[in-house]
Amino acid sequence: MPELILDDIDWTQGQDNTAGIQQNVYFISKSDVTTFPALPKLGVATTLAELATVAGDIVLKAGARAINFYCTLEKSGANSDSQGEMDGMSFKNSIKLFHPGNNADADGFARFAKNGSFYILFADLDGTVFLLGHPGYPAKMVSAPGTTGEKTADAKGRTFSFQSVWSGPAPRFTGKVLAGAVEQVLVFLA
Repeated sequence: MPELILDDIDWTQGQDNTAGIQQNVYFISKSDVTTFPALPKLGVATTLAELATVAGDIVLKAGARAINFYCTLEKSGANSDSQGEMDGMSFKNSIKLFHPGNNADADGFARFAKNGSFYILFADLDGTVFLLGHPGYPAKMVSAPGTTGEKTADAKGRTFSFQSVWSGPAPRFTGKVLAGAVEQVLVFLA
C-alpha cells in the first residue's frame, strides 16, 4: 500500500479566489453511463490532491450525452459540509441552480429529475471542474421551487437543488465525457 504524503497546505498571497460557479452545468443520467471512473481511495492515493480528484473518463451509451443546463450567475452555487458522528463522518455535497423564466422545458426537467439519479459536472469561476454524485450515491433532486415573482423587479424562475453524499468534498474531475469513443466537448471557461 502506498504511503500518503502529507504536504503543507499553503495560501499564495494575492491568488485569485473568485466565488461562484459558471453558467453551464452538465447533467448525466446515471442510466446513460456504461463506465464510471474509479473514485480516489485512501491507501491508493499518494498525495492529498489525488484524494480529491477523479482522473478517469465517464463513458456513455451510444447516442447518450451530457445535457447542458443554464443557471444564473450569483444565484447558483455549490456547497460541501461534513456530517455525522465522531468516527463516522462523511460529506454532504450539494448544488443550487437557479434557472430563469417559467418555461415548459425547465418545468419538464423538474418533473423528470424528481426521482432521477445523476452525475453533475460544474466548474467554479477559476475553471476547476467538479463532480457531484457517484454510482453509490448519485446526485438526487432535493427540491425545485418555482416562482412567478411578485414585483416586476423580482426574479422569476425555478431553483433546483441536488445533493449527494461521499467520503469527501465533491471531487475535481479531470477526465473526459465520451459517447462511445467520441469525446463530448463540455464548455467551461478556464
